Amino acid sequence: MDGRREKASYKPESGEVVRVEIPMVEKRAISGENIPISVVYEDESLLVVDKPAGMVVHPAPGNWTGTLVNALLGRGEALSKEGDPERAGMVHRLDKETSGLLIVAKTDRAHRLLSSAIAARRVTRRYAAMI
Repeated sequence: MDGRREKASYKPESGEVVRVEIPMVEKRAISGENIPISVVYEDESLLVVDKPAGMVVHPAPGNWTGTLVNALLGRGEALSKEGDPERAGMVHRLDKETSGLLIVAKTDRAHRLLSSAIAARRVTRRYAAMI
């Protein structure tokens, strides 16, 4: 190609050279915030948090603040470092508008064990729909 930009639907011809540039993803520092949360269980390895409807679980484009991760970091909580920093301690998640209990790993070992148990379907999830 000659430096021109094409639409995603462009179909190159045989023998044509196509160069693709993938932009760098902007990483943001995730900071703690003073957001009240309800912790229903806690020990040295994990937390169980009652996430309210309307709260996003972890920072992402469009929701960099006000998340459960921001709230947990605001408590000064030591959280698992497994996975992405934006998802500190998160073993699973609930959609923004869904309320319910979430397990949060405080240690890397707890994170690995909980993730493994969820993947092996040894953790039972129950949902109740309200109309």
